[in-house]
Amino acid sequence: MNDDKKDITIETGDAGKGTSVIADGANTEELEERALSVFSSERNEDMTALVLCLITTFLVLLFTKWMV
Repeated sequence: MNDDKKDITIETGDAGKGTSVIADGANTEELEERALSVFSSERNEDMTALVLCLITTFLVLLFTKWMV
């Protein structure tokens, strides 16, 4: 058996600013869960921003209608 540690290089593109290196025997399930949790939190932030924009738009339209 060969005890050499093999690394896997992953191209992350512009969003990840280059490449990432992980060990060949790394727990990929844990890495996937971490990545999904990041996407989940970003999704929650996006939904919050969308709701705030919709509320603001509604209020602006409501008050604009009353002022005319």
